[in-house]
Amino acid sequence: GNKLATSTMTFDKITTIPIKVVFCSSEENKAEDTPASNLVDGKPNTFWHTMYSVTMANFPHTVDFDCYLSKTLTGFSYLPRQDSPNGNIREYEIQVSEDGKNWSEVICKGSFEKNNLLKKVKFDKPVKARYLRFRALSSHDGHDYATGAEFNIMAE
Repeated sequence: GNKLATSTMTFDKITTIPIKVVFCSSEENKAEDTPASNLVDGKPNTFWHTMYSVTMANFPHTVDFDCYLSKTLTGFSYLPRQDSPNGNIREYEIQVSEDGKNWSEVICKGSFEKNNLLKKVKFDKPVKARYLRFRALSSHDGHDYATGAEFNIMAE
């Protein structure tokens, strides 16, 4: 069996909502197909990778998600790339916006553990917003790139 095919959609009484990527500060498309949209395709074996072939993009790396409507957001999950520890994100920050232009102060920040397990983060308090900005500030391996397999947003 394929161990990657575990569903990231099952949270206890927490719903993940449909989201799309509307901005990404860096994505690598030269060698392989690793756009940021892979973060929301529901497939743990596809991943986003920041630029590395021609120029190395430096941290922070930003991905903005659109939740289509303003919702009460309660947290998010990040599934690291499953086939390699390269670009496994360590420190992160979250900001939100109603219009996709004016962004809040950082509402959530922290560090992920160094493994490829699903990371679930609950906000201190729910926040009403349509857009969510995920900023990766550093990686576990100390290189300047970031990767991720899946990103989900939870809402009430």
